[in-house]
This record gives sequence, structure tokens and C-alpha cells, in this order.
Amino acid sequence: MKYFLLPLALTGLLLTGCSSNPNAIEPNDLPDFDASYKVKRLWKEGVGDGVEESQLTLRPAVTQQQVFAGDVFGEVYAVSRDKGKRQWRVKTGDRIGGGFYAGYGMVLYGTREGMAVALSMDNGEELWRTRLSGEALAIPASNGAIAVFQTQDGHVTALDASTGEKMWDYETVVPTLTLRGLAQPAIVDGRVYAGFANAKLAALDAETGVPVWEQRIAEPTGRSELDRLTDVDGNLIVEGGGVFAVAFQGKVGVADQVNGRQYWAKEMSSAQVISASGGRLFVADDNGVVWSVDQRTGSIIWKQDKLYGRRLTGTAVQGELVAVGDFEGYLHWMNTDDGTLLARKRHDRDGFAGTPVSFDDTLYVLSYDGKLAAYGLRQK
Repeated sequence: MKYFLLPLALTGLLLTGCSSNPNAIEPNDLPDFDASYKVKRLWKEGVGDGVEESQLTLRPAVTQQQVFAGDVFGEVYAVSRDKGKRQWRVKTGDRIGGGFYAGYGMVLYGTREGMAVALSMDNGEELWRTRLSGEALAIPASNGAIAVFQTQDGHVTALDASTGEKMWDYETVVPTLTLRGLAQPAIVDGRVYAGFANAKLAALDAETGVPVWEQRIAEPTGRSELDRLTDVDGNLIVEGGGVFAVAFQGKVGVADQVNGRQYWAKEMSSAQVISASGGRLFVADDNGVVWSVDQRTGSIIWKQDKLYGRRLTGTAVQGELVAVGDFEGYLHWMNTDDGTLLARKRHDRDGFAGTPVSFDDTLYVLSYDGKLAAYGLRQK
């Protein structure tokens, strides 16, 4: 797991968990366990060069029929979800970061040059592109009427989904020093929910961009700017009347979906994607510990520390199991009830471009160097 710190005028200061870092955590060896599930790779397809040395994440987007993926150099692919057969490829020339959104006939992505781009899901033809205020490293979101992009400089911008015309723009002040990455906005019940590098969550009216509420899930602590980093970088989960998020060097917590009131918060640090199922959150923290947290109370249900130090991706729920990837390219599956390790499969020894995506009990995974694959599970 690698973190870039971004002074907005000084890109490239690196804080990393690599073995070359003298402060890096020594990773646990692969744990032994009795596997009770068999992992089957359903298909595999190359989709460009992945993320290479960019230190960015890049997640595919999955729909009922297709998977959309690509690389940081602007190649975008559509493959069939059932067999992984390539349907189209376009060379956009864009430097893509974050990942892709797909829906309502569009594939959306943002670029490091601050462009919002929409492609046709049918053939990859460019539908529109719009200049944003800054580097767009968040996965976009859409409800069919608007397309929402978030930029590194603290802006959330809504564009007309049909034309790319700017509808509204919300701005918040972000710290000078931040992680290089952004959480994907969520559009639910007429509101846009967004998380920021100052640990703030905001609910914005989807039609006007006017703030409905703003709430911090953590307060920066420490003397140095490094110590005070509290970015919300992974994603937001909006369900059951709550907005759930986790902050780097901060807390995992929930705010009321209607008024922003914070119900609970627990000390935890993660810049990764979180997932939820059956009233539980699943969080892979910065030390490589996976946690299950009760969504209603914030109580810890279980923790799995056998993957300590293995620089985990975020979590994805696949059926009754929760999956993570590690720095050596292994996928690990755990029981959602108690965290017991139940299955393991090596995808690619170079590691992952981002957190796996689960759809209809299939896990879709993109490697660091651009290998896309689908995995199914069968109980032994």
C-alpha cells in the first residue's frame, strides 16, 4: 500500500510502505489455514499497462453486461462480463487516475490534467469532455442527470450528464499537504455526498450544489503537517440512514444521512475502500489488519491480524466472504461472520492497481501491470 502526499504546489513527496522505507512494517508471512472454498479464475484479459510507477489507483467499473478498465496512459477497454472477451478499445491519450464509473450509457473518468471525460459504453466514442478546476483523481459518479467529479483542490463539480455543461461547483478549503487520491462521491436520494482531505463530509443538494450539512468525522492531531493528515480517500457508504467513512490517521464513523449528526466514531486509520454487508462494515487498516465493525453501534465484531504488514487493498464483499488483496498479488477471502481465513489465490505477483470490485458474487481484479481477471468461489 503506497501513499503519495500532495502539497498542492509540490507533487511527488512520497510516504510509502515499501521495503525500502526503514520505517516500513515487516510483513507477516503468508498464514497457514484450512481452505474451505475453491477459487476459480473465470477469465483473464490484458487491458493496457496498469498503473506502472504512477503510484495511483485504478479501479474497473462493472455493469450487468460489461467490465470497463484501462491504464494510466489513457487506454480504455470494454470486455464482456461473462467471458472477458474484448468488445472495444480506445486510446484517449489521457493520463487517467482513480478509476472508472459506468452507467446510463456512459463511461466516466477524470484526468491528472483536470479533464472530465465521458465515453459511450457501446463503442468508446467520446461523448464530451469538460475542463475542471484541478487534478481529478476520484472515481466519478452519476445519477443519469448529472455527472459528479471531485478534484484534488477541494472542488466537487456537477456536470450535465448529456452535454458535460457545468451545473454547479462546491468548494472547501483543503490542507496544504494531502494524500494523493480522493474518495468517490455518492449520489443518493437527491443529494451528493463527498469526503475531503480535511476529514470533512458534506451533503450537497444534487440540483443546486447548496450544502445541506457538513460534518467532520475526525480532527487533525499532532504538530507536523504529516501528523495532521486526515484524508477521507477510500469511499463513502450511504445506507440505512447513515453516511459511513474512514479517514487516514483518523477515525471510522457514521453521520446521519439527513442532518449530518455524528452517531459514533472509532479510532482507525485507512485510506482504502471500505465495504458493508449484513449491518457490518469491513475495513482494512494501514497496518494490514482487517476489521468488522457494527454499523449501528460502532462496536468491533472481529479483527483479522494474520495479514499484518502485507499492505492490503480495500475490502470487497463477495457472497458470504470478504476479500482483500496484498502487495505480493495474493487475494485473501475471510468469513464475514468471524474473520476466519477461508480461501487464497495469487492473481499476479506484481500486486494490484486498486481494490477488487465485487458484482453478482464474482470478483473482478486489476493487477498493477494491467491484467484484468474474474474470480468465482465454490465451497469445498
